[in-house]
Amino acid sequence: MSVHYELKKGTYFIGDPAIFIRKNLEGDRFVTQLWEVFYQDMNHFHHLVLEGVELYITRTAEGDGYFDGIGTDTGTIMIIRIDELNQDHRFMNHFPERGCHLLEVKEKDGIRVESFNLYFDSGLSIRTQ
Repeated sequence: MSVHYELKKGTYFIGDPAIFIRKNLEGDRFVTQLWEVFYQDMNHFHHLVLEGVELYITRTAEGDGYFDGIGTDTGTIMIIRIDELNQDHRFMNHFPERGCHLLEVKEKDGIRVESFNLYFDSGLSIRTQ
């Protein structure tokens, strides 16, 4: 049985949290909180709101690797709406050309994780096994 979440209109970063979260005091505090919550049940597809920031995160089936264009060295993939975060000093406002994906949701999109593979209603999928 999979969990299905609805994504609101906006631009979403899809990738390793380590690519998106800055390595500064505020970013380190945020990522520490993220890992504390996530590792309580790392086998679950999480929808979290941390310090006012909404995100979705799942582990991969195979741990670290490169999956359908998404690279990870934390063994996780995060989906986060970035529209209001470009002035937030905890997060990057530019991304590498490879290793992550930006998704533009025009109206709404759904996402579900089955066996640690991500499936978007719009057709995008990220298979991690």
